[in-house]
Amino acid sequence: MDLRYVSDGLHLDRKDLFGREAPVPSWPSTDSGPLFQIHTGDNGAGNGGDGSFAGSLIDSGYAAFEPLNMAQAGTHAAANAHQANIVLFDQSANQLAGTGGDGGDWNAAMGGSVGMFGSLGSGVIATGDNSAGNGGGGHFSGTLVHAPVAVFDPINIATAGFHGTPDAHQSNTAQFFQGAFQAAGGGGHGGDGNAAIGGDASVFGAGAPGHSIAGAGHNWIPSDLIASGGNHAGDGGDGSFYGSMVHASFALYYPINIAVAGYNSNAHADQTNNVQFDQAAFQMAGVGGNGGSGNAAIGGDAGALTSILGLIGSDVIATGGNSAGSGGDGHFMGSLTDVNIAIYAPINIAVAGFNSTADAHQTNNVHFDQSAIQIAGIGGDGGHGNAAFGGDFAMHVLADLHLPDHA
Repeated sequence: MDLRYVSDGLHLDRKDLFGREAPVPSWPSTDSGPLFQIHTGDNGAGNGGDGSFAGSLIDSGYAAFEPLNMAQAGTHAAANAHQANIVLFDQSANQLAGTGGDGGDWNAAMGGSVGMFGSLGSGVIATGDNSAGNGGGGHFSGTLVHAPVAVFDPINIATAGFHGTPDAHQSNTAQFFQGAFQAAGGGGHGGDGNAAIGGDASVFGAGAPGHSIAGAGHNWIPSDLIASGGNHAGDGGDGSFYGSMVHASFALYYPINIAVAGYNSNAHADQTNNVQFDQAAFQMAGVGGNGGSGNAAIGGDAGALTSILGLIGSDVIATGGNSAGSGGDGHFMGSLTDVNIAIYAPINIAVAGFNSTADAHQTNNVHFDQSAIQIAGIGGDGGHGNAAFGGDFAMHVLADLHLPDHA
């Protein structure tokens, strides 16, 4: 940093362009140090954008499969009806709305270093308030609806007349997948491995015996002189949700197998069914983003060389107020609804006349998965392995006899 003068009372890095010591300006007046002379903080890196959604996300699927198989024979005839069905219904949905962007990883936001000489007013140095890797907030207002409908209706009929033999065989393998993943109003993650560091500040203050600032009862260095803290790294964005989430799946499966034989006949009705209903739902709304891991928020080091005890007022140096890896808040208002309806009604009928044989065999393997996971209004985790440190502070106090003379 080259030689720079600020308000005729301060200069930074007292060297000229050739690296030589620059002359120190004469003693400034007590009014020469205005507020906030040096400001190198308020740096930001890697923040995720906010997500905003207003409206509706609707996924309404409909599937119908209705095979019909029939065999009919007259007197002294044989009727055979065979039906084999393999059906897969995939009506899954993935719906995302109002999700804030992630803050990114391995970002750095640092305040510049400051070296000073002179008489200072309050709030002179501010190198903190740096931010790195914060996740954007997620906002959602509306409705998420996932309402799939699946109908599977196979029918198998064999009918024979007098002295006939009907056979009706039906084998079905059906899978209904109506799962849904719905997420709305989730705050973005803060990111990992970020650093927000306040710049280092060093101050050398000198007063003169002939100057009455101490005798007048004034603090030579008033309050809030150096502030290199207030840094934030890896905070998770807040999640906000208003509306409703609805997952309403409907599955209807009813195979029918009928074998009818006349007088002195044989009737065989065989039915084998393997059915799986997957109507699980995962719904998440208003969840705050995680704060991230491995982040560091550090206040800059501060060194002060002053003249007389009592010349430094209260709260002169502030290197704390640092935060790393805080999780975002979760806000939710509305309803999460998971409504599943599954109907499975296999029918197997064998009817034989007088002096006949009727066999009806039915084997069913059915699996219903209608589980639901619903998460709403949960604050994000704070992260792991984070560090928030206040900067080091060193001060050296000189007596009046060491003060440089000034008129």
